[in-house]
Amino acid sequence: MRKISKIYVHHSALPRDKSLSEIRKLHLARGFEDVGYHFIIDSKGEILQGRSVEETGAHVKRDNIESIGICVCGNFEEEQPLPSQLEALEKLISSLYKRFGKLQVLGHRDYSESDTLCPGRYLYQLLPELRSKIKVSQNSVEKR
Repeated sequence: MRKISKIYVHHSALPRDKSLSEIRKLHLARGFEDVGYHFIIDSKGEILQGRSVEETGAHVKRDNIESIGICVCGNFEEEQPLPSQLEALEKLISSLYKRFGKLQVLGHRDYSESDTLCPGRYLYQLLPELRSKIKVSQNSVEKR
């Protein structure tokens, strides 16, 4: 069992109706072994399995070893996440918190070496409330 200390929340930055198969195709075209995320939440709020949590992801360059990547489908720079997506995200993070213990819940942009707006302003602004709801507090983000 690999050690997990963080969850990174992402958005697909694609139209909301694009889901796991489209994301997988894009990642394979970039040379990844598979989809880089461990979980994808589609437009219906369905939680889809990407990589196994036992496998190292490919979702935050240089910070994948101890992290789990969750991608919510949509471009949240331009649109709000749907209530069903937020409910699924809360449910998923709560279950991961129970399974792995205290975890940092971060947006992709929180990684110090990232130059990204991911998970988009509308989803990112909801992360503090999400952390509060599931009693997960964000530790200070380590700057490398």
